[in-house]
Amino acid sequence: MLYGNPNAFCENPIDRAGVQRKNQAWLDEQVKRPDAKLLLMYRGEPLLKREGKLGSIQWLTMDALGALPMDREVVFLGLWAERPIYAVDVSNAADAPMADIGSYTAVRTAAGFLKAEELAVVGQASWLLDWHRRNKYCAKNGDFTESAEGGAKRVNPRTKVEHFPRTDPVAIVLPIHGNSICLGRGPHFPEGFMSAFAGYLEPGETLEQCGARELLEEVGLVAKTMDYHFSQPWPFPSSLMMGFMAEVEGTELHLDPDEIVDARWFSREEASAVFDGEHDIMCPPRFTIAHQLIKKWLGR
Repeated sequence: MLYGNPNAFCENPIDRAGVQRKNQAWLDEQVKRPDAKLLLMYRGEPLLKREGKLGSIQWLTMDALGALPMDREVVFLGLWAERPIYAVDVSNAADAPMADIGSYTAVRTAAGFLKAEELAVVGQASWLLDWHRRNKYCAKNGDFTESAEGGAKRVNPRTKVEHFPRTDPVAIVLPIHGNSICLGRGPHFPEGFMSAFAGYLEPGETLEQCGARELLEEVGLVAKTMDYHFSQPWPFPSSLMMGFMAEVEGTELHLDPDEIVDARWFSREEASAVFDGEHDIMCPPRFTIAHQLIKKWLGR
């Protein structure tokens, strides 16, 4: 756990081989190695195997590529314990390939049973392959682009313009007043579920400014402080969540109904009951950064 970060998708064991992957001859050698491992992704879902309440990635050898449709995207994720790790997007297949040896599972569901390292690898693969699906064409002139450096970027073969995977920064904030926290429910949340408040960084903002703006816009709270705690890669599809706790000036709430349909303050005792599943309000799932912010505030 790098620097004590408790969040899901953070314990990625892969060496991305940023220097080596610039050498095409080196990449050509890696794909031929008998110990190379391949992860299949079908329409955003990894091929996994369940072992009781736990599970793991259903790894394949690179020979499996011969049995997969040619219309696919293969990316080199990097080295794990010096073994080459690849992921392939087989979403264009009419039916899910090799589903007889595992089950294609939503990444959010997999977060409940995969080991931390494998979940981080699945997150990386999901993120990168989704970016390739959405960036086939050059944003500058519309030409078709080609994958380069094992999938670390795409290049316009005519103009040599380079495109790199994007990350969308998000400030997620837990408001605090005295010995209470505020949680809210967005229109897309299920009834009875509440979480911290979040929003995408806008041009020219710092993350602290983003967090303060979101609190003011969504629930009318004015932040006095904005204290950073930790971040989390969030592959749905390509965000980086930055977790803050904010002391706010008052407790009066003014909701933006387009963003927040319900919000309320919770005392420490109530928040503890929410966290323990002993309240009518559901706590954010364990793999979310909002869950970890609440946990840290409670001192668990």
